[in-house]
Amino acid sequence: METRSSREGNYSSHRRLLKKSGQNGPWMVAWKHSRVFGISGENPSTEALAVHRIGGVAVAIRQYEPHDFAALHKLDQACFPPGIAYSKTMLRYFLSQPGAECLVAADGTKIVGFILSEENPPLAHIVTLDVAESYRRHGVGTELLQENEAHLAFRGVRTVLLETATSNDAGIAFWERHGYRREAVLKNYYPGRLDALEMRKKLSATPRSTS
Repeated sequence: METRSSREGNYSSHRRLLKKSGQNGPWMVAWKHSRVFGISGENPSTEALAVHRIGGVAVAIRQYEPHDFAALHKLDQACFPPGIAYSKTMLRYFLSQPGAECLVAADGTKIVGFILSEENPPLAHIVTLDVAESYRRHGVGTELLQENEAHLAFRGVRTVLLETATSNDAGIAFWERHGYRREAVLKNYYPGRLDALEMRKKLSATPRSTS
């Protein structure tokens, strides 16, 4: 499972999200603005690792740490083709912004997935969801998404936006299974004049229990 949210293009949910929240920020070659950092104990569910049994292996969901950068970049390069995969500069840019969240899935010391989101409550935007090919269809993407949504709901997010390519049938099916609904077709959203679907989900005011 992998899905790329906004890249280059004339339509970007993150721009509307930031505009609605009254914030302004630097825009780099029409790429989205995003933010990543730990929650600093704000949410009790982030104090301990969330461990899940997947294929007989314990996979832990935890906060991103700076030493994870090389592994995240390598995984992103494996998940997306040139022009869609993030460069080191862009990935580092997103990870350096104040206020966003990145959760990683780790099998021991090996990072096998991650989700990156941005938020300005009551809105949030999923930047990307990457899962290593050998770990797909085993629930890793689902666990990352549900953990991320629980954190967002805890911090007052009520609506989550994302974009995915109209040709990504598996990705669209994944998002629809998890309650995301199609909002619009964004023409020429990705390089190569590839269209995207904008999708949206309403979150419950009471996040799921992560205990």
